[in-house]
Parts: sequence; structure tokens; C-alpha cells
Amino acid sequence: MKTSSRQALLLLVLLLATGSAAWWLTLRPEPRLDVQQLAGLPPVLNGWHAVDLEMDQAVARMLRADANLQRAYVHPLGYVVFVYIGYYGTARGGTPEHTPDICYPAQGWRIRGAEEVVLGGRRARLRVREFVVEQEGQMRLVHFWYRTRTSTGITSTWALRWHHFWTRLHADRADGALVRLSTPFEQGELESARSKLQAMDLAVDAALDGVWPLETIHE
Repeated sequence: MKTSSRQALLLLVLLLATGSAAWWLTLRPEPRLDVQQLAGLPPVLNGWHAVDLEMDQAVARMLRADANLQRAYVHPLGYVVFVYIGYYGTARGGTPEHTPDICYPAQGWRIRGAEEVVLGGRRARLRVREFVVEQEGQMRLVHFWYRTRTSTGITSTWALRWHHFWTRLHADRADGALVRLSTPFEQGELESARSKLQAMDLAVDAALDGVWPLETIHE
């Protein structure tokens, strides 16, 4: 068999297998979702105390998340880190519809710098995307990533969807969340802001393991 014919056959087999798996997933019952645990994210992290922030209902309708958690964590010295978690259950597809790379410019923020960084060294690695944004002279450092019940540090929605596909096959679960932290800073304070934000990234991500929403399948 010619190489081109073998490649075409392999592609056909892969397409059929993917289509069959997708069809099987559509026949699975939707899980029952309980998001109450998410509100149990610790009110104190690394000595920073949380203040719950009310979310505008118009924004909540636009995000279409199954649960939104929005807080400001305040340090005794007055520093502030804003935390947003948008959770999407399996039935909602597990993937946010509005992401920071779209939302910040839509709200008038200019993205002045963007990169991907890895936090925590070898023992607690967390990959995040970093934005430096500016609006009318105000500067903010933003870190965000996606996570699921079993995996974290996912930095693209495509990677998140691929992860969902495989976890739904063997675990009947494909939920996920956008985790976003940000902090204001002044000119010349970027490195200090980055150090504070990275420590809170790791604290929030670790705490989410214990408050992740529950999903149960009822046949």
C-alpha cells in the first residue's frame, strides 16, 4: 500500500473513532451539579483577608458561568489582589466563553505586555499567562489560567477542550474554570507586584483542590 493511501486510511480511522466517541458522549446523562463548595475558598490566604465583591448581574449573564466567585484579598499593609473564578460544569462545556485576552480590551484596557510564566519551581509548578494592562494611567498585573478537577496550569482554551474530551471518555466529567488574579501597581513596582501575585496564585490554586464543585451522574 502506498504511503499516501496508508495515511488516508489512518486519517479515516481517526475521524471515525473521534466521531463515534463524540456521539457516545452526547448520549451520556448530564451530571447533577453542586457549586456551593466553591464559596468555601478560604477567607484568609497567606495572611491576606478576603472581601467578597458583588458581581454586576449584566456581567454575570454575559459570562454564563455556573458559578462566579469574585473577591479582593487585602494585605495588612494595604496591598490588594483581586481574585475571580468562573466555573463551568460539564453540561456547560467546561470552558469559559469570555477570556481575559478579549475582555480586557473590550473594557478599555490596553494590553502592554503578555507572556507565559511557570511558578513554584519543581515541587509546585503552575503555568500561567501574564498580562500587563493599562487604562488611563492605571496599571494592573494580571495572571490567569484554566483548571479542572484533576489538572491545572492550562493556558489555552484549546488545550482545555482537548483535556475535557479525554476526561469525559474515562471519567464522565468535563468541567473547568477560569482563574484570574490581578493587582494594581505603580510605575517601577512591577517586580514587587509580580512577587506578591505569584505567591497568591499558588495559594489560590492549592486551595481550589479542597473546594472544587461536585458533579454526580444519575443514570
